[in-house]
Amino acid sequence: MYHIGLVQYVISPSSKGMVSSDTSVQSVVRMWDENLLILGVDKKLLGKIRKGDYVLADYTPLSPESGHRKLTIIKILPSDEARMIWEEFQSEFERRKSMANQAPPGQVRYVR
Repeated sequence: MYHIGLVQYVISPSSKGMVSSDTSVQSVVRMWDENLLILGVDKKLLGKIRKGDYVLADYTPLSPESGHRKLTIIKILPSDEARMIWEEFQSEFERRKSMANQAPPGQVRYVR
């Protein structure tokens, strides 16, 4: 499973004033479903990821037996194509949220 997100900030050990115990890079990413996450950035993307980039995050399990996910940014997507994908997912998310909020009394409603 993979998720599209929009980079809000890049957390890099090379940032001015940053003190880090390692050379890893993380990114604050707003996902299409309104979640805000800090995800690791794959080493091959170091120095390339920027605020405003649309990215693809790997949510696949660490192993077939594991319930834990990778949660790593693996691709920086081309802006025009990514924007269309982002809008498609957000549209579906809003549609589902609207349907859930119209549930009859006594049924579970979507709360965000």
